[in-house]
Amino acid sequence: MSNTTNGADRRQVAISNASTQAAENAMTTGVIDDVSNVNDFLTYLLQKSFLENGEPSTVFMRFGIKASHQGYKSITRPRLGVMTTSLADAALVEGVTPDGHTNVAKTVTAVPIQLGDYSIISDVLDVETLLPIVAAQGRELANNAGRLIDEFIQDTLANSSIGAMYAGAATQRSDLTAADVMDLDLVLKATTFLAAQGQTGERFKIIMHPNVFLDYAKSSSTNTWLNKLIYEDFKGIKDGFVTAGVNYDIYISSNVKPFTVTGDSDFLVYPSYAFRDGAYGVGTLQNLQTYYKPFGAAGTEDPLNQRCTVGWKCMYGAAVLNDLFIVRMETRAGTNYAWQESLS
Repeated sequence: MSNTTNGADRRQVAISNASTQAAENAMTTGVIDDVSNVNDFLTYLLQKSFLENGEPSTVFMRFGIKASHQGYKSITRPRLGVMTTSLADAALVEGVTPDGHTNVAKTVTAVPIQLGDYSIISDVLDVETLLPIVAAQGRELANNAGRLIDEFIQDTLANSSIGAMYAGAATQRSDLTAADVMDLDLVLKATTFLAAQGQTGERFKIIMHPNVFLDYAKSSSTNTWLNKLIYEDFKGIKDGFVTAGVNYDIYISSNVKPFTVTGDSDFLVYPSYAFRDGAYGVGTLQNLQTYYKPFGAAGTEDPLNQRCTVGWKCMYGAAVLNDLFIVRMETRAGTNYAWQESLS
């Protein structure tokens, strides 16, 4: 017996297909024509661009101990000293309650600052490259935001009481010569200092400027440097990580802010930071926010709808939590970098 479809069945199938197609068309047309949905999409595009580019742009922010306090004008953290009870003091006598030992507790307060920036996109540029320009400018704003946040944290570190080590025979920043560049010896001195502050099973972090890392890599004393690819099977190679030693990982970032030494001939000194976990903290009073203001949002200030804006703002604080857990290495950087200028 053959299967057949009568006329009523065929009409029902045709009506069902037509209704489905009409619904799909209506949904598609509604999304494209709805200006508010376009604005929402562009806002999403901006936020997505910031998430993809903002956090990877920060290195100092990434390694700080995080705290978040909404609604306060400062962020205060406890700082406990390292216990140094002697073996004799800790010895117990049966049935006798021993004397306790106090630990020095201090507080560290971070006073946050608010940061923000925005860019204007003209209607002419908008007509030419509407969707790409919002994401592209969001990427540039995110990179800049990351740099500014890292610079703020570095200013906090530079103005703290953490110790400094100098390359070569220099004992202060102004004594550094062009030959006093980063090498393995200075890195090992810094990590030895950190390890001497108490038992640790962690890997130390070192942040260098790319120019400083080039000196480190080229140094004759660094012939034994160990590339992390060898023992981690290509894992973790991202976000500025470049290589590792026995007990430290090195990250590079162009956000590292050099000092300018003025005199008969001005020169730059590059800080590199080696630290343990808990060395410094970063706090958020206002999370990173992004903004897309469409054409005409300014009302009478933009009567011809000639401008839209993309922007961001945040509010961060930073403080050194333990100045024995971080050390600043100061060096010059190789002077033969004319090729960088020719490529810029």
